Amino acid sequence: MVDAQMERWELLSGTWFRDRASERWRLASTRDGTVADPRLDEQDVAHLMGASREPASGEWFPPEIRYSPQTGALLRVTIPTLDFPWVPPYGAPALLPRLSPLAGGLRLTPRALALDGSQERSTNGQPDRTLPALPPGQYRFVVDGFGVACPTLVAVEPERGDLFVLLPESKTWIALERGAGESWAQGLQNPRGWRMEVVHTHGHATAYCPSASGLAAITPNAIGLSYAIEHAGEGPAVGGPVAWRGEIWVPVHGKGNVVQLVDKPYGAGGHTMLPTLAPVPHHGFEAPIFDDLHVNWPCAEGQLVLRLDAQGDKQCDWIAWPERVKPVFAMGWPYRSPNGMFWQLCVTDPGGRFEYVQMANAAPQAAPTDALSLCTGRACYQGTLRIDGDPWRAVRAPDHARTEIVAPLLESACDGAVVGLRMDAPDGVRALLHAADAPRRAVLQVEVRGRPAVPFGTLDVRSPWLAQLFVHDGYLWVGHPDLPQAVGWKLAA
Repeated sequence: MVDAQMERWELLSGTWFRDRASERWRLASTRDGTVADPRLDEQDVAHLMGASREPASGEWFPPEIRYSPQTGALLRVTIPTLDFPWVPPYGAPALLPRLSPLAGGLRLTPRALALDGSQERSTNGQPDRTLPALPPGQYRFVVDGFGVACPTLVAVEPERGDLFVLLPESKTWIALERGAGESWAQGLQNPRGWRMEVVHTHGHATAYCPSASGLAAITPNAIGLSYAIEHAGEGPAVGGPVAWRGEIWVPVHGKGNVVQLVDKPYGAGGHTMLPTLAPVPHHGFEAPIFDDLHVNWPCAEGQLVLRLDAQGDKQCDWIAWPERVKPVFAMGWPYRSPNGMFWQLCVTDPGGRFEYVQMANAAPQAAPTDALSLCTGRACYQGTLRIDGDPWRAVRAPDHARTEIVAPLLESACDGAVVGLRMDAPDGVRALLHAADAPRRAVLQVEVRGRPAVPFGTLDVRSPWLAQLFVHDGYLWVGHPDLPQAVGWKLAA
């Protein structure tokens, strides 16, 4: 019961109550009618809503109030002004412009990655911050407002279908509960193929993920500690979704062991199914790569290509790899040349030589190379040598540099910095992959073009190249299933 001591205020952010005696404010419900979950601390609710704070007392006020009623002082804004969404795995939301010229799916992010105080970093350096521990799992991390004013970090566990939100004041993880609908849990046969898309429509952010029932459309509600979910398609997803030309596309296991593409328009009900001639890959698709003209889901057997034909209509092609080559997917990424062509590193059979094969082409060109290169999509590493340009034109790295390798994890399209792992590999990359179950020491480093690489920490985990990187609250975070918690390093302002 609300007595005469409580004032009711209807504001743009929602309905608030003000206690006349204590002058404390409390959210009653958001603008869309969501009532704050009682498990949430009032300070967490205030922070999520973008409430302001009185500098002297620390009291919270609704975001519409800019000056302290007691002192007249300007209230402190709690929403970070330079924090942006992060969509796993590489950070670019669907409705932001794609990396020039409109390429997506590569290990490229629009965020700057240069570290603060890089001259003081070292191999044995400790992280600047850590996040609270999560239950064991294969987590991916997404940052978005999800209906609130404050950028919110959500941990996604796709194999169990769990979502956890990090409370900004309590600094604890709390699970979001499914309001209705089936679970979206699914462990893709190929975890490298997992990805998410986030689209903002009608004032809501919807996260699209692969699921055991096709495409899962998830709408989290951080204030209500819940999420709504809808499914599109029949059959389990066999690859990651792509936001392309106003629609979300995902490959699913169709009848007759043939792939079908689910096509769901942004923010609209219903979906359509586009048949393909692609056989369901034995080990699932790799992560898709795409530009404004086509989407490519590669796998060991070939490539499923969604493209526009001469009339502007959408069509699907299935392109098998040339008989004499096998793609190398386990570490590294396709290369995108300055003319907009995608190239996949392959190994010849027989012979075991490496070459780059042009993608999305039934009669592809091939570019032989002397050595395996690991790639972000733009920068490549041959041993520990960074190559900015076509990797098949690079001079072979000296033998002493080939006892170590750098596996690039993420490159900034903003400042050109590449975050990677430096590891001993005296027997080569393929021997390293075959020993994936053994813990391995890997040095985290960041290298800006034209400057020496800066080591800033060390991982001692199995398959360190499976580390998940993300940016939140001005920090570069590194998560890995073998780490008890994600660790973070402050980024340069």
